[in-house]
Amino acid sequence: MERHLRRDANQAHKQEMRAERQEERLHNRAVNAALHGNIGQAVRLEAKSNQAHHRADAAHHREVTARVAANSLHHHHHHNPPPPAHHHHPPPHHHHHGPRPHTDVHVVHHYSPPAPGYPTGAAPPPPQPGYPYPPNPGYPHQSEKNIQKYLEYKIM
Repeated sequence: MERHLRRDANQAHKQEMRAERQEERLHNRAVNAALHGNIGQAVRLEAKSNQAHHRADAAHHREVTARVAANSLHHHHHHNPPPPAHHHHPPPHHHHHGPRPHTDVHVVHHYSPPAPGYPTGAAPPPPQPGYPYPPNPGYPHQSEKNIQKYLEYKIM
């Protein structure tokens, strides 16, 4: 499967290169036709050049997709484990005498209220009924009137 995907990628690459050469050649012919006053032929050749450009783009995307797929299938085979590391000096030996000291860290979170929506030092603005939410309907003792007010507020 990997070989098939690599072959597809190589084929798409060749098609991309060919389409790019064709695009450049057709564009040059279109410019030449326009310089000689043959506007109709220039437009036709430029349209063909544009089609070749799109073919090159499509081939490029096919190539990239096939290469990514082929690389994802590629496996590295390791038959033998690596030899153990050779140390000139043995690793240091740690001695622990007695119980370890108590090192628990207690994090204390301090809550600070958000800044008010008015300048500090000034009195807060009077509350506006219904803003940003309707008055509390008095849960769990909701009256029919408060429920009706809430529904009217939601519709507005």
